[in-house]
Amino acid sequence: MKVNYQGNRDAKIVLLQIIGEHELPLIEEELSKIKAITQSTDFLFITVQVDNWNDDLSPWLAAPIFGEAKFGGNAEKLLTRIENEVITPLVSAYPEKKIFVGGYSLAGLFVMWAGYKTNLFEGIAAVSPSVWFPGFVDFVHNHKMLANRVYLSLGDKEAKTRNQILAQVENDIRDVYRSLGDYGLSSILVWNKGNHFKEPALRMAKGFAWLMSYEKLLQFTPNLHSFTKAC
Repeated sequence: MKVNYQGNRDAKIVLLQIIGEHELPLIEEELSKIKAITQSTDFLFITVQVDNWNDDLSPWLAAPIFGEAKFGGNAEKLLTRIENEVITPLVSAYPEKKIFVGGYSLAGLFVMWAGYKTNLFEGIAAVSPSVWFPGFVDFVHNHKMLANRVYLSLGDKEAKTRNQILAQVENDIRDVYRSLGDYGLSSILVWNKGNHFKEPALRMAKGFAWLMSYEKLLQFTPNLHSFTKAC
């Protein structure tokens, strides 16, 4: 696990993103888009780079859905390390900080799962999350979301795949989104144009920006209300 800090360490807002090595080239673009959308630089941006994408981010063991890359189910270990090595030292020194955690794809699944396991996060940005993961929807229905805000988004072509498990992602994310309504928290499901790989930096930036400042994001994306009502 590699941790990197950028921005204002004294800021009240902390953006914590779980990433893989393949996402490193996108971080600067994402940061610039967050600043452009929110018109703010008053935040601390932390990335936690995992060592093994499939193993570290999966909440439990699961068979491969393609190829031979199985899922090791080490999310609990990763969350414990993040809590002990990143969050606890941060909030011990600055207890007033609000931590928004985000992730893309399997990292989006991880942060969503983490929201049901700990109350340390004020909000969650699960962007194109792998909610198709075997057993995750059942997990959601049997646990309570502990964060106060949840941003979900998906590409409108992500379900167009021959893989029968991945093809369920649209139905699954709608199911997860509906379940959030049971807790009276602020949540939204946004549909982006394109497949899973289109504009990941912008998609992540929109998620964090919504968590930071819902009103400012409405100015940037005036049709956001319609996304909510359509889901």
